[in-house]
Amino acid sequence: MAERPSPPPWGVLLTNALADAQLSAREASRRAGISEGRWRQIASGYQIVSPGVYAPVHGPAQTLARMAAVAGVTPEQLTDVGRADAAKALASRETDASHEQMLQRVREMSPEQARELLAAIAVQLGIKAETEERRYGT
Repeated sequence: MAERPSPPPWGVLLTNALADAQLSAREASRRAGISEGRWRQIASGYQIVSPGVYAPVHGPAQTLARMAAVAGVTPEQLTDVGRADAAKALASRETDASHEQMLQRVREMSPEQARELLAAIAVQLGIKAETEERRYGT
């Protein structure tokens, strides 16, 4: 019978982060949108093929990024444990979430607030706004 493999560094990181967050693997996997079994396979670095037979599991970058986001792991921490691919995916997810929050705030603005924001952006970019008189010749 083969000895059970040690978890990979990113698995240890995730497990410790869940403990720090007082979050169960069941709840974390639900939040990440994967099965609890898959979560455990990726965190442990293996799956059991048959009694005493272990197959290595290296979770895809996107999946590991979702897991890290739930566990509160940073891109830097993922890089430190050898998963720069997942770190990049996590950073991209964070940027997308930040952009979505910004867009939501813009959608909630009144027309006057939106005009003021656009004017401020134009000033920052050095764009001169066309006045109504110049546009319509009045």
